[in-house]
Amino acid sequence: MLLKLHGMQMSNYYSIAKTVLLEKEMDFEEVHQMPGRDEDWLARSPMGKVPSLETADGPLAETMAIVDYLEEIQPEPSILPGTAYERARARQIAHHCIYYIDLAARPGLPAAAFGAPRDEAVIKTIGKMTPRGMKSLGRLASFDPWIGGSTFTLADIVAANTIPLAAMVMQTLCNMDLMAELPAVGEWMGRVAERDSSKKVAADKG
Repeated sequence: MLLKLHGMQMSNYYSIAKTVLLEKEMDFEEVHQMPGRDEDWLARSPMGKVPSLETADGPLAETMAIVDYLEEIQPEPSILPGTAYERARARQIAHHCIYYIDLAARPGLPAAAFGAPRDEAVIKTIGKMTPRGMKSLGRLASFDPWIGGSTFTLADIVAANTIPLAAMVMQTLCNMDLMAELPAVGEWMGRVAERDSSKKVAADKG
């Protein structure tokens, strides 16, 4: 059965899963799906979020579960190469970017991107927590040339799809340049953007 990735191009988590599929050169079909609460979609994604991956064995939701599944069913080319420790470090960086950068800034996304009313309490919190997450990433990242060292991994994919969104929220709501916390991020983002998978994802967003 052909894998089917359900979601929408504007979702950064959809983009993470899509980038992994492209990096691994796997055949898949894209199915446009907005987040929702109808029963058919909840059967594929219990929280109603995107993305969801349709497999021969059933649906899978949650991006990190999806990418782990893809790595298991097609180990090469690997998005988690190296020793057990190196693979764990790549996962650590990926989770750091999700929990302490993306999710730290995400409460401000409705106001920053969709015109929702500004909530000063939310702005104060994200203004404190998001830079802390970004600065502490510097204790894990090397950007030499990739975020975890010499090899492009899942950590690069997740970071490249979470940091820009958080940076947009911070700039819009807090007038703060999140990238200034880690000056090496800019050049590293440029290297990620030059990969074929990144170019394909960007082109499909239009």
